[in-house]
Amino acid sequence: MVRVESILPGARAAALIRERQAEFGDVLLTLGGGTGVEHLAELYQKRRKSVIPLDLPLGASRGDGTGGSERMARESRAEPSRFVRMRKGLQDRCNTLLAGLSTKSAELDIGLGDRILNLLTLQAPPSAFYVRLLNKDHERFAAVEKFFRGVVDTVVAQAGFDRTEMGTDATEHSFMNVAIFEGVHFASAVVVDVTGLRPNCFIELGYALRANRVIVTAEVGTSLPFDQNAIPCYFWREDELDDERQDALSEFWRKNIDRPALVPDR
Repeated sequence: MVRVESILPGARAAALIRERQAEFGDVLLTLGGGTGVEHLAELYQKRRKSVIPLDLPLGASRGDGTGGSERMARESRAEPSRFVRMRKGLQDRCNTLLAGLSTKSAELDIGLGDRILNLLTLQAPPSAFYVRLLNKDHERFAAVEKFFRGVVDTVVAQAGFDRTEMGTDATEHSFMNVAIFEGVHFASAVVVDVTGLRPNCFIELGYALRANRVIVTAEVGTSLPFDQNAIPCYFWREDELDDERQDALSEFWRKNIDRPALVPDR
């Protein structure tokens, strides 16, 4: 499948092309190059996307940069977590896999392509961050928990995303608020359920809407406040079968996941 993205009419500015590439790409594989390759890698890393640099001694066409892919390949083996996002539980294999991509000379061995493909298949999928009712003492917690475990988890996985949920999945942060906003900021998609009308959920929804792809859900009967009622929302019922809710949410996801941000970067 091909998706055509345009920058400015008639423009061929490399920087604009790189910015658009980093927006839509999930993994960057680099060979040779100079300043342009280094800039593109930086854009991917700022979005916490994987960069896999090869050390083939190709150089830069304009002789610029600080070593391009060849330099980054050395750095990736020293700081693998800065370059590659592995699937859960596989990060400790990252250094070995990156070291296996070293060509050590201009000669290629027949297994390099297989090792590259193997590393690509082990990359973490795009992340979907959950914003939802987490207070177990709330009267609607059980219904929300059932909806996420029986419906949202399945739809998100089928869409090719890896879920992140506070209180359920592991986190590297000691302060939950930092973990939440960092999770929202770097997620490829955010699922926000406003059942229970929790103020924190609305704050996180507002932050997500600035740039992320957002799916909003709520239990039937939830009265959406102020401007949120103008944002498409999937309303679910507790008494419906999970299979039925999965089908309905999948259709809603397909129709709404690629809506542009409220205030796009461009």
